[in-house]
Amino acid sequence: MNAALWGELWIVLGLVGPLSAGLISVIGQSATRALLRAEVLLASLGLVVMGWMISQNALIPGIASLPTPFPPLHFAPLPMADLWSILSGVLLGATWLLIRKTLTETRILWALVPMASSMGFFLLAGGGLSLLLGLEAISLSSYLGLVTTRRSRKLWNAGWVLLILSEMGGLLLLFAMGLIMVHHGAALSFVADNFRVLAHEASHMPSAVKLVIMVLVLLAFGVKAGLFPVMIWMPLAEPEAPGPVAGLFSGVFTALAVLGILAVENVVHPGIGWGIILLILGTTGAFVAALYSIVSRHVKQILAYSTLEILGLVFSALGIWNIAQAANPQSLVSTLAWDAAMILLIMHAGAKFVLFSITEETEPIAHTIDGLGGIAHDRPKLSLAAAVAVGTLAAVPPLGGFVGEWLLLESILKPLGTTLALRNIHLLFLLAGIFLALASAVGVGTYIRWFGFVFLGPKRRAPRLVERPAQKLRPTQVVGYVIALLPVLIAGPGVPWLIPWLNLQGSQIFGNNGQSVIAPLLIDPKAVPLLVHIGGDLVKAPGAPGTIFFPQGFSVGDPYVLLLMGIVLAGIVALIRHFMRKGKAVRLVEPWTGGAQDYNAQKSFTAEGFVHPLRLAFQGFFGLKRQRYDKGGVRFYRHTIIYRLEEQGYLPLLKLVRYIAGQVRKTQSGSTPAYLSWLVYGAIVAVLLALWHPVP
Repeated sequence: MNAALWGELWIVLGLVGPLSAGLISVIGQSATRALLRAEVLLASLGLVVMGWMISQNALIPGIASLPTPFPPLHFAPLPMADLWSILSGVLLGATWLLIRKTLTETRILWALVPMASSMGFFLLAGGGLSLLLGLEAISLSSYLGLVTTRRSRKLWNAGWVLLILSEMGGLLLLFAMGLIMVHHGAALSFVADNFRVLAHEASHMPSAVKLVIMVLVLLAFGVKAGLFPVMIWMPLAEPEAPGPVAGLFSGVFTALAVLGILAVENVVHPGIGWGIILLILGTTGAFVAALYSIVSRHVKQILAYSTLEILGLVFSALGIWNIAQAANPQSLVSTLAWDAAMILLIMHAGAKFVLFSITEETEPIAHTIDGLGGIAHDRPKLSLAAAVAVGTLAAVPPLGGFVGEWLLLESILKPLGTTLALRNIHLLFLLAGIFLALASAVGVGTYIRWFGFVFLGPKRRAPRLVERPAQKLRPTQVVGYVIALLPVLIAGPGVPWLIPWLNLQGSQIFGNNGQSVIAPLLIDPKAVPLLVHIGGDLVKAPGAPGTIFFPQGFSVGDPYVLLLMGIVLAGIVALIRHFMRKGKAVRLVEPWTGGAQDYNAQKSFTAEGFVHPLRLAFQGFFGLKRQRYDKGGVRFYRHTIIYRLEEQGYLPLLKLVRYIAGQVRKTQSGSTPAYLSWLVYGAIVAVLLALWHPVP
């Protein structure tokens, strides 16, 4: 089947879908809702079917002709499009189930139609123009998905930030693609040629130009991919968007942006310098985001910053992958890093979608974690879904977060080679590993804090809200959460089947060395020293080449064995407690109240106190300030921190833009001083240029 047909269908859905729903709205809201439901469900099934066809090599590249003078559109699957088409369809279907019969269903359905259309179109971008239009479609649908679902000043401000950064990203991508055309004459056009032609021409370009192109592409897609330092819209926008929509932003659109970077990288092949840039930005982003996530109070903002932390780990893994591929293509390090990046993306898509969707249930109670608590008792099924998602992000074995971070640490610790240059590169990996390990540890604290203060402990909210009866999950919502957790299981217990497929894809698309990071248990059990020494064996995975990670980086054994050991130790502790207590209930004591007589849940241990030692440890980074005040006979301390990137990076830039805009406005209004100022500035610039480049 021709990929151009699928591309045209996604264009038709994005244009005709909302238009037809608008026309049918004259009949009534019920008819509009029914049509939008059908369109979103059809889009979800279409993404799954398209992904399956790509995996079977049933989609051939095609060209869609446009009316003169517009150039044609090239359609071909992006790298890893089969996997992400299926996952996008699954999460879109989960959204369809979760929002059914809710008060905001119709508004969210209006946003989902263009979002689904942009997903499908982007995954089939086979040329420069298609990729540019796909990025613009994702940007526009993200903006519409944000501003059309709710109404608030914060939401509109976040929408403007998102739109401005997205359009700047599109402009940078246009420049990047144009650089290829500039270096090879008018015979080559990034809007009329596909990636294969562009790759042939880019192979003759200087390394410095390739690096410049990739930096522009990185900034262009980095806005959507949560890359430091162009990711500031996420902590602003995602807390204001409805839960499932924010989950799609965080889980799907970020992954699609990473695919866009990989697509252009596969065209340009920029070299080792590109990998170093990815490693530095990824490590910085993960560390900074982890620190801000653990001190945030807003339920959704914590998740937004944790998204940036996970994506920082992903970019760091991709940086290690690029460096290892360039420095020593035969090393296992590149395979480990590649698998780590992909598994982190997959598990994050499902886990973060579930957590953002759950916030839709907690928002009517409170927006901050200090105002929640006790939900696990009232909503056990919801708490179970949250526990699985949090456990995944907190790297609890054998879920996907543990697998991804395990492989990332192995890629850092395993030496690249014995030469001096390779040892120096390994030292760079180890230095980055220190900050990545610290970011991961802080991230675990973030997820424990989030789950503990949202679901566990006493109910820290007003009595009128405590008395409200808890609503049970509808069957459609239960099915939606189960479906959304599938990527978590695929990236965790499913790795014996997933990793060989990832290695095959990396070898076929990017030329990876194809080495397996799974020991061939079914073929040679002696390849697993730990199991040989203890005389143990695992349940063999049918259809998979093995079930044991290949721990060449350091001698630690198998994660499943560690999980088994943890279960055994937990059982021993439970037995000891059972026999020591002899059936007696746990002794309850009055909590320490700090001298306050009228103790209540609001005066108990708070989320602020949980992270205060960390704030003190990094007070130089946070710019910590403390204000003391008394309320109701109790002494409180209010701590404020500085968001340095926004306040010290973007605010001065915004002031400069406003100043320039003001000067241009004065000039356009006919201001004589403004004209004279521009003449003086122009004369100074002309003199400087003449001195720098004297006329012969």
